[in-house]
Amino acid sequence: MGILNTTQSYGFISILFHWLMATILLATFLLGLNLEDNFQNYDAVLMLHNSLGILIFLLAIFRICWRWINIRPEPLSSKKILIKLATFIHILFYVIFFIMPLSGYLLTNLQGDVVNFFGNHLPEILERNRDMKRVVHSIHDLLGNIILAMLALHVIGALYHHYWLKDNTLKRIYFFNKIKANQE
Repeated sequence: MGILNTTQSYGFISILFHWLMATILLATFLLGLNLEDNFQNYDAVLMLHNSLGILIFLLAIFRICWRWINIRPEPLSSKKILIKLATFIHILFYVIFFIMPLSGYLLTNLQGDVVNFFGNHLPEILERNRDMKRVVHSIHDLLGNIILAMLALHVIGALYHHYWLKDNTLKRIYFFNKIKANQE
């Protein structure tokens, strides 16, 4: 496997972005679920949750730049509906990779807490406001549920390709894929 994508498979950088963001996203989601129940370590959990959320935002910027300068593997499916659905889900992922961290940043400001990125205090954009906090909190929670549903669709789609269509869609995103050109 090379560093760059080919028309047949993803390269190391794209695969790294995929799995790194998936891992960080899952960790951020789990920290967010436990945030309100974890009063004893609230500040530490909030700092880590915020830091990972901001990291997702930054990685999304790099990932989009990488996607623009790099080729994408050709779709393995010839079904236009599957290609359109996959494209829609990927675009929605990127939109949420930006909106979710921004809503979290605003939410942290609105509840009067400092946004902390791995120990570095970030500027306060908004002052404490309980009414706005409720609205932004609802949006942040809704986005969390949407991204969870999208993640489920993404995994179901990958498993559908792997077990039902028996193509190499899933193998192309592994770190140590052994796809031969004639297997595509």
